Order: sequence, then structure tokens, then C-alpha cells
Amino acid sequence: MHISINANYFGQRRDGAPMRNADERIKLCVDAGFRVLDYSVNAWSDGWEAETEAIMNAAAKHGAIIEQSHAPYNFYIKAPIETYHEALDRSVEAAIKMGAQSLVFHADEYRPPEGTPYRSEEGLVRAYDVLAPHIEKLVRGGVKAALETVFEDRTLKPVEGKRYHFCGDINELIAMIDKFNDPMVGCCWDSGHTKLSVGNDGHVDALRRLGSRIICTHIHDNYYGKDLHVQPFMGDANWEELMPALKATGYDGSLTFELVYGCMHEELLTAWLDQLYHTGELLRAMFEA
Repeated sequence: MHISINANYFGQRRDGAPMRNADERIKLCVDAGFRVLDYSVNAWSDGWEAETEAIMNAAAKHGAIIEQSHAPYNFYIKAPIETYHEALDRSVEAAIKMGAQSLVFHADEYRPPEGTPYRSEEGLVRAYDVLAPHIEKLVRGGVKAALETVFEDRTLKPVEGKRYHFCGDINELIAMIDKFNDPMVGCCWDSGHTKLSVGNDGHVDALRRLGSRIICTHIHDNYYGKDLHVQPFMGDANWEELMPALKATGYDGSLTFELVYGCMHEELLTAWLDQLYHTGELLRAMFEA
């Protein structure tokens, strides 16, 4: 089992200096022990092809593997559907070219028309219609598609109990994956999102139900019911239970940290990355015990 990390996180600097390029980001990760990486191109940008080349060149230079990538999602951006399809296609092309093993998708494009109730069956049809052409192209290119566990964003719930996110319910995610009926289409277990969806008490059961569908991971923690993307043991997830439960599914992929918010100070960055890799080693030991 490899310990991996999303290299995109290390682009921003606290001092306002120019963003780190792909070479600098990947070197930071490799120097800390992360040689298997999650890296996503900005598929909304017309510079995506040059960015893909830069990532590939940097990975080759530093002896890293781009194992995983993330497709754009449109829930918050709300771009025109034609623009979204173009971005999805770019991310598929980039993942294939980089030799990634999996590309992660959010299947939450569905929004019920104003004044109408949320209907899960409509969400399934909508999500499948949007994603299927891109997933089919991805699979033909030899890359797996991983549909991510998501959750109901409470900041978007002005009416108590109103549903917004298709696949925010684990049953919907399983139905979406199973609709493809293809071993190349599975689940990205996002530990933080799943905890927000089912709570600590339901998390082990969610892993059991997802089972062999899990083909990759996003590993992070949270607390107070917020999607914080902090490192494990900085929140209140029960990793001592989750790691054995993940192993029981038969999962044999990487543990991939997905950090999103914040920006570590330069003086702390190297030591923090070393500590983060050690955190991954501890999780791996719990998994393998």
C-alpha cells in the first residue's frame, strides 16, 4: 500500500509569492517520501495541455507516479453545460495521457427545478447522462472512473431537510456505480465526506456496503460537522475502526491525502510534510495489522 498526496495543495504560498509550479510541488512531495501522487490539471483553463506536459515532465524528473486525478465538478461553479462537458473531456484526456490509474468524479450535477421536490431517480438519470460519455471514453483509455462519496452541504440548506446533493446518500452512490455495471467504474472513498454524510456511528457500515466498489481514496479528517480537510487525528474520525474496516472491503490501493484549505508557512512546510508522511505510515500500520 502506497501513501499518496494531492500535489495541487502545495501551489499556494503564504507570502504572496508566485504559485509553485509542477516541478516545485512534486519535488516537495517526493522529498518527504510521497512518490505516488494525486495531481489534477485545471481543466477549465485553455492552458490544460501545457500543464499536463509540465506535470508529466516533473514527475519523470523526480521519480514520481501520477496515480490519481480529479475531474472538475460543476455544483458550485454552475458553468453552462457545454463548458462543463469540455472541461470533463479535458480532464479525461489529461488522466489518460498522464497514465493515471483512476480519475475521480462528483456525480452531483442534478438540481431539481425551482419549486419541485428532490427526486432521487431523476438525479440518477441526470448524473448518468452527464458523466457516462466521459467515463466511457476514460475506460476505453485504460483508466478507472471513481465516483466520490459526497454529502449534503449544510450551508446550502435554507429549508430543513431539503436535499441538494445527488449521491449525498450512500444508496444513491451505490445505484450510480452499479448502473455502469463495469469493474472499471467504482468508488472513491472520501473519508471526510463520508463521515459528514453518515456520521461516525455509520461510517464503518458505509465502508462495508461500498465494499469492493472502492478503488481509490481521499483521506482527511474533520470535526464539528464541517468539511475541513485536515490531516487524520486532527479531527474526530475513529481511524482505529476505519482502517480495519477498509481492509475488510478487500481494498488494495493507496491511502491518498486530500488536503484543500490553508497554506503552511515556509518555515514549517518540510517538517510538516515529514510528519504527514509519518501519519500515513501509522494509518498503513493500522490497515495492515
